[in-house]
Amino acid sequence: MKYVNMNQDFDKLNAEYNDPKKPYRYLAIDNFLNEDACDMFSASFPDVSDSRWFKFDDRDLGGKKNPFEKGMYGIAYVEDLPEFSYNIIKELTSDLFVDYLKRITGHDDLINYTHREIGQWAGIRMTSPGGYQGIHSDARLHPFLGIEKKLTLVGYLNKDWKPEDSGETEVWTDDMKTCVDKVEPIYNRIFIFENTAKSYHGVPEVNNWRKSFLTSYLSNEPTTETRPKAEFVKRPGENVEGWDELSKTRANLTDY
Repeated sequence: MKYVNMNQDFDKLNAEYNDPKKPYRYLAIDNFLNEDACDMFSASFPDVSDSRWFKFDDRDLGGKKNPFEKGMYGIAYVEDLPEFSYNIIKELTSDLFVDYLKRITGHDDLINYTHREIGQWAGIRMTSPGGYQGIHSDARLHPFLGIEKKLTLVGYLNKDWKPEDSGETEVWTDDMKTCVDKVEPIYNRIFIFENTAKSYHGVPEVNNWRKSFLTSYLSNEPTTETRPKAEFVKRPGENVEGWDELSKTRANLTDY
């Protein structure tokens, strides 16, 4: 592959990903892209004032503001992606890269798919200082293909990241009682995780501009999954008026 660093210990990564002590299978990989490619990818992000960015704050939840995603921006349509961002994401949705993921995860049912060319859940993201993404489980079913979403990849492009910048991806137990891990958004790191009904994760605090990218992968196995949107859940002590109803509204959106 042109951009992905293939100098990895795949057996070690596979063992770490499949660690049975984790609440669900996940893994962080550092030095993911070749250094020059990572620098060019980060530099390709448009300024936040660019009209191509979709503002998650603008999502209407039955006439109420979206309390689950604040200060988040995304570009997901191929025609809007900067050229170099597009080139990277195309490689990450190629058959060669799916084979790379199979070696790491052991998920032999993973498939590449060409809906919207780069997939349904792919693109670049930014979050502003003071922003956040609530804890949630990702969409489980492709809304157009009727196929299970199996794996999510999130990459971080935050050069010179410091702990006080926050922006860690939190990993929670199935019962939402314990945060068991915080994945730091270190430059040129990726976080890959298996999508389950309770693979709870999110980014509750961001103190500096946070750049990321994402891609997703489907399974060729039959499924009974029905949810095509994320489901947001409360952390202990979290109190948002009308949370349960708003979470249902968010999960039933059709802005695919």
